[in-house]
Amino acid sequence: MRHMPTLKEVMTPFPQVASEDMKLTDAMQLMTDKGVHHIPVLEDHEVVGLLSGADVKLAQMPGHPSTEFTELTVGDICRRQVFMVDLYTRLDLVLEEMAKEGWDSAVVVKDTHLAGVFTAHDACRAFARWLQKEYLPDDDPGVA
Repeated sequence: MRHMPTLKEVMTPFPQVASEDMKLTDAMQLMTDKGVHHIPVLEDHEVVGLLSGADVKLAQMPGHPSTEFTELTVGDICRRQVFMVDLYTRLDLVLEEMAKEGWDSAVVVKDTHLAGVFTAHDACRAFARWLQKEYLPDDDPGVA
């Protein structure tokens, strides 16, 4: 019987984090520098939100309640409703829940501590690896 992967095997471990009072422009720079699209927001070592590149783009659109974009903090625009899931949850269950509820990411925890993030990008990478392993010969030089 084949092994069903858990979230631990496909997540991004030890993600970059931000605090609620961090300037949004600083968080944007961190995301650019590190090449990430999601940053958990922590206060007192507890996850209180999640900032995504999509959230930042939305805040930059005309009509945002804040008149001065450079004055925004991460806490002003981060998502407060976050899909949190245990590190050892089966991957199929996480993917089903993400699809059902429209989540683009999950915050991964071990007990109550942040362990990683799992995003649609991580899911695509894992699926690509599985397809290559399942359908391409082992000696194919095109397999990464």
